[in-house]
Amino acid sequence: MQPNPPVPHTATVDDKGVHVTTAAGKSRTYSGGEVITLTQVIDLAEGAATLCQSSSEKCLELVDESAQLAADCDVLIADITEKEVGEGLIAKCVFLQEQLALQAAAAKKLHDQIQGGEEACRTASANAEVRHGQIFRAVADSPLTRPAERDFYNAR
Repeated sequence: MQPNPPVPHTATVDDKGVHVTTAAGKSRTYSGGEVITLTQVIDLAEGAATLCQSSSEKCLELVDESAQLAADCDVLIADITEKEVGEGLIAKCVFLQEQLALQAAAAKKLHDQIQGGEEACRTASANAEVRHGQIFRAVADSPLTRPAERDFYNAR
């Protein structure tokens, strides 16, 4: 079941604060600091998504590295078998291969889970931007807003 799409809030600014009305008709007044905190939360969600993406890529690198090391074990086992060095060494190499396979599977599973987290963070950030964007626009457009604040909100 898909959640309902985000609905933008409406906002006006006066000397008492930023007055926000939700689509459901609920009203609240935010201080300038609270509005800045909203931007920080949205940016934090986007930053978390970027971190998830980076971690997900590292997991895939680990999967590839594990596969390469397992292939190296195959070569090593073949060399040991050819030289008839010993069954104990072969058993250790086989055990190492098994551990590498488990590591690769765990890294792949973690990759898949992190991708879900990345998608959730990006969705939360995008939805919050849609929902709260009018608040930021109202602050940026207000004659009561200082130039530095206006630049901050216009940069969004």
